[in-house]
Amino acid sequence: MSDADGTPTAADGQQSQGHLPAQGQGVPAQGGDSLPRNRAAQVSGVFALGAIGALGNFATGIALINPGIFVALAALCALIAIPVGHVGRFRGKRLGGSGRGVALAAILTGWLVLLVCLLAALAFIGLVAGLAALTDNT
Repeated sequence: MSDADGTPTAADGQQSQGHLPAQGQGVPAQGGDSLPRNRAAQVSGVFALGAIGALGNFATGIALINPGIFVALAALCALIAIPVGHVGRFRGKRLGGSGRGVALAAILTGWLVLLVCLLAALAFIGLVAGLAALTDNT
């Protein structure tokens, strides 16, 4: 179907070149998403989940074999999740909100995991100091 001037209409299933939507405004991205991707937010979310997983191993008993490694791994993942989450929040603001929630959750999770790791390290230092005071023979 055509208009009076011969240009195709929406009934033909075609759009004229002057009326194409701008990229990122309703045009599906490569993954089929209608919003642009925020890879920094996704990466921060993965590292936050890794930190939770490293601390979660204490519930299963696996981490009791060598707890220092799992606490250090959790702290490392948290230290990566926090700055990458801030980058994800900044990029999400530019991309119209894509991934801002994931990035915020990663930032908060990272700080909470760092707090738990700090408390675990202080508890370990206190335990060693207490045992040293008990076994002191002088």
